[in-house]
Amino acid sequence: MKDSKIITGIDIGTTKIAIIIAEKKDGILNILGFGKSNSHGLNKGIVVDIEKTTSSINKAIKEAEKQAGIEVESAYVGLTGEHIKGINCSGAISISSNEYKNPAGEQIEQKDIDKVLEHSQAINLSPDRKILHILSREFKVDEKRGIKNPLGLSGHRLEANVHLVTIQRNIEKDLETCIEQCGIDVDGFILEPLASSSSVLDDNEKKLGSILIDIGGGTSDIIIHHNDSIMHTGAIPLGGENITKDIAFGLQTSLEQAEILKCKYGIAKESLANSDNKIKILGTNGREDQEISEKDLATIIQPRLIEIFTLSKNEINKSEFKGDFTFGIILTGGGSAMKNISDLASEIFKMPIKTGIPDSINGKIEIINNPRFSTAIGIVQYVINNRNSLYEKINLKKDKTIYSLIKTKFNQIIKYFN
Repeated sequence: MKDSKIITGIDIGTTKIAIIIAEKKDGILNILGFGKSNSHGLNKGIVVDIEKTTSSINKAIKEAEKQAGIEVESAYVGLTGEHIKGINCSGAISISSNEYKNPAGEQIEQKDIDKVLEHSQAINLSPDRKILHILSREFKVDEKRGIKNPLGLSGHRLEANVHLVTIQRNIEKDLETCIEQCGIDVDGFILEPLASSSSVLDDNEKKLGSILIDIGGGTSDIIIHHNDSIMHTGAIPLGGENITKDIAFGLQTSLEQAEILKCKYGIAKESLANSDNKIKILGTNGREDQEISEKDLATIIQPRLIEIFTLSKNEINKSEFKGDFTFGIILTGGGSAMKNISDLASEIFKMPIKTGIPDSINGKIEIINNPRFSTAIGIVQYVINNRNSLYEKINLKKDKTIYSLIKTKFNQIIKYFN
C-alpha cells in the first residue's frame, strides 16, 4: 500500500475515531472507505487505556475496510494534545567562502538545503521529546529574504527560518502500540491542525493570512498561516467534551443524553436562543422527566465556548507574527458545527469568522460536508500534497526495529484469522 496511490488516514480523537481510505486517480482524490467509532481509552488525545483504545480503532478500521473492499496494511495517524509544542528556529550555512574568486557565490544545491534545514533543528530537547515536523517558513540567500525555494539560486550564505513541532515520545509510542495491535503499520504521524488545514484552507487563506481553530472533543488546536508559512501552532486542553459534561452536570442527565442535547438543540449564543422553544429531557435512573427552554441550554453552553475562544485568543497572541490576517478565523472540527458559533466568536476575536469544511475530495455528502471529519480527510490530503516535499518533512517510521516489524506482522496474521 505504501507504493500505491491509496492512502489511509486515522484521526484518533478523545470522543471519536475516524478513518478515511482514499485513492488519487487521474488527479482526483476519492474516498473508497470510511469508518468511525466512539472513542474509548483516550483523554485529551492521550492514550490512558491501551485495550480500550485498540478496540475503538479496530472497530472503525473494520468498517472502513468493508466499505472499501480492501485490507489496510499501513496508515498515517493524526497527533494532537497539549503536549505538542511549536517553536520558531533558524539555521545558516556558508555556500561560498571566497567572494573575490566567485563574486556571485555558488549555486545552491539540494544538499545545501538539507544541510541548512538540519542546522535549524539544532535545539536542546529533553530526551523524552522529539521533532515531529520541520515546517520551513522562508529562506534567505545573502540579503534576499522571503524565498520559498532557494534551489538553483546563487549566493554566499543560506539561512532557513523554520517552525519546529515537537512532541512527547511516550505519547506517540502509545498510539503506535494501539495501531500495531490492530495489525497496521504506522507510516508516519501528522500534526492534526496541519492536516485540517490541508482539507479546509485554500491557497489564498494560507498566503494572505488566516487562523485555523480546530475544536475537537478533548482539545482545541490552533495553527496560524501567513505567506504560505506556518507562523505558530498550539493547543488548549478544552473542547466539545467539556460542553457535554457541563450540560450533564447542569441538567443532571447522562453524558449520552447531554451529547444529544448539545448536537441537536445547542445554540452558542444565549441572546439568539428562544425561551419559548421547549426541550424535553428524559429522566435517568428513576429521576423524573424535565423540560427546559432552548435559552436555558444556551446559558450552559455559552460560558464554556467563551472560555475556549478566550484561551485560543491567548494562544494566538503568543505568535511572533503581529501582522494582519486577511481571512480572519476559520473554525472547524466537531465543535464548530454548533448553531450561531460564528456570532459568538466574532465578538471575541473581532475578526471575520467562517466554518471550514473539507474540500477537493469526492465522497458522501455527510462526510465531506462535515467539519467533524476535517482532520481525517486532511491527513490523506496532506500526505498526497507533501509526499515528495523537501521542506515539510513527515516523520516517517523508517527506523523500525526487527522486533516491531515482526510484532506488526504477527498482529496482521491474528487480524486475518479473526
